[in-house]
Amino acid sequence: MKTNLQKLVSWLGNGWGDANDLPRRAIVLCYHSIHPVKSFASATPELFEQHLYWLKQRCEVVTFRRILEALKRNGRNCPAVAITFDDGYADNYEYAFPLLQKHAIPATFFVTVGLLEKDPAVVHRFQMLRQSGYEDVRPLEWSQVREMREAGMEIGTHTYSHPNLARLGPSAVQVELNRSKQVVEQRLGEPIVLMAYPFGKPKRHFTAETVSLVAAAGYEYAAAVLFRTVRPSDSKLSLPRLCVARDELETLKSKVYGAWDFLGWWQENVPLWVAKVTSPKDSIR
Repeated sequence: MKTNLQKLVSWLGNGWGDANDLPRRAIVLCYHSIHPVKSFASATPELFEQHLYWLKQRCEVVTFRRILEALKRNGRNCPAVAITFDDGYADNYEYAFPLLQKHAIPATFFVTVGLLEKDPAVVHRFQMLRQSGYEDVRPLEWSQVREMREAGMEIGTHTYSHPNLARLGPSAVQVELNRSKQVVEQRLGEPIVLMAYPFGKPKRHFTAETVSLVAAAGYEYAAAVLFRTVRPSDSKLSLPRLCVARDELETLKSKVYGAWDFLGWWQENVPLWVAKVTSPKDSIR
């Protein structure tokens, strides 16, 4: 059953997606949890497998760091899609990873390092953010992350403690970026050049100054949350993603095909004070 928002999108989005533009579209999807019963799960395992089957049949699935390359490459006859995961929950390994392997599909996992390190303050923060107990936010083990990396999955950071970076001073942002990068590099034994901004909305959760600090820390690609296609003009350090929230297959298709792009236009063009009124939680995280 469609939610009221999905019905509104279906109505407002009519005409935004042009069939002639489909081969030129490049989309990054953002999942969090894949789980049968969690209240905040992005999808159940069954629904996620439906997504993967359709994406493999109708899209070119690429890694996050290859999405701009795919966008600019001539000759594609279908949309390019990258699959990403934020936070680093254990269910990413228990449910999502086996399905990705089954369908031979790559994905990128942005891990909140303090959560995986089981830092009590960070674990408590996630329990408060998700309004849940420890089992629901139980993190990946580093051995699982290494196994996923060895199987071809990409690994990036999602900062150390998952703060709203726009509310931090430059030195605190540097700590979040550098500490998380150093830990993952030590754990995996390789350079880490991918990261995702916590919460992810431009201007509200990261700024131009944040982007400069991300580059200075040695990251080459960074993921935002912005409901539209990737454009050739997009910076590698601010690539838009569309979040998945228990999307039925028709809703996922509409995101890939462009019916939700008007929300990206709204996010980029609405005055900041209006955005804070319409999404008040964004301003206090």
